Amino acid sequence: MSCWRKKSKKKNSEANQRQRWFQENGKVLLEDLIELCNGKSNPIKTFSAEEILQATDNFSESNLVIRFNFMYRGILQNRPVLIKRATWNYYKSDTLEKICRDIAVSSMVSGHKNFLKLLGCCLEFEHPVLVCEYAERIPFNTPNPEMLLPWRMRIKIAKEIAIAVSYLHTALSRTMIHTDIQPFNIFVDSNGTAKLSDFCLCIAIPEGETFVKVHADRVEGTLDYLEYNYAATGLITEYTDVFSFGVLLQNFFTRTYGVVDCCCSEDESLFEEFEDKQNVMNLRISDRISKFVEEGRIFDMLDPKMLESMGDDETEEHKIRRMKAVLMLSLRCTGHRGDVPKMMEVAKELKRIERWT
Repeated sequence: MSCWRKKSKKKNSEANQRQRWFQENGKVLLEDLIELCNGKSNPIKTFSAEEILQATDNFSESNLVIRFNFMYRGILQNRPVLIKRATWNYYKSDTLEKICRDIAVSSMVSGHKNFLKLLGCCLEFEHPVLVCEYAERIPFNTPNPEMLLPWRMRIKIAKEIAIAVSYLHTALSRTMIHTDIQPFNIFVDSNGTAKLSDFCLCIAIPEGETFVKVHADRVEGTLDYLEYNYAATGLITEYTDVFSFGVLLQNFFTRTYGVVDCCCSEDESLFEEFEDKQNVMNLRISDRISKFVEEGRIFDMLDPKMLESMGDDETEEHKIRRMKAVLMLSLRCTGHRGDVPKMMEVAKELKRIERWT
């Protein structure tokens, strides 16, 4: 067989495989869209495999901007984009279903400014690929103090993500629970607008119900952000997200800045007055912050760089009062103080604190 025929046969074989993937992936995605949108049409732009490969230079390592989320930088139709490609072992189970859920929910919320906008997808790979607007992930747990966000930016991001989660809970035909609210799923565009992303673990609560229960061995998410009841029993409610958001606030506004730190902080000074340091280290950040608040040691937790960024026009007392308001709200979210608020109430409170002078 000639070299030309071999190449032609291989090309036809690849084209047939891509067509099969397109049909198989499209079927699962369509089923999810119909379920979540109550049968209403929800058109999504599709890109070819050739367009994706060209945009990413065949998924070149040099274009991989977020290794954990397998996100690549690319140029598609003369605009910068983020291209998300999950591998087969990225999730514990049901990889195809999770990616299709990510696409489906992204398509439903893309009109809202506080979600990472879905531009389309490609169904011609073994697992679908998402094409999103270009934005930068927030600098989190960075050793470079110059990259840490100032107070105004942190409170703005927190408020806008709270608005996004409120939208998931209240604005769609079914209540959607994100279940994985954590820093790595938050982006900021060139205008400084916060964007929530990654809906692969998103769960829809049936109409007329207030919860969903999954088997305990199917509980997924970021360990330190998992609400206790969900982690133990698989019960998912709006509080699942409220709790995670409370932990996000605590990580975002204290010296334990970053998910790694809150799991295994090296800052022994935070725990030096406790008799059993190992037990304290095993406590979640919510429990530790609650104890510090009880002891009136809020200043010990605050990020000095963030306090400096609040400006010279405020007294230190006033800065700490604003910080305490955020931390007390976070402790309400995690169930350590008073009644647990709805996400809409959380967003309103953050907006009030942001404007507080």
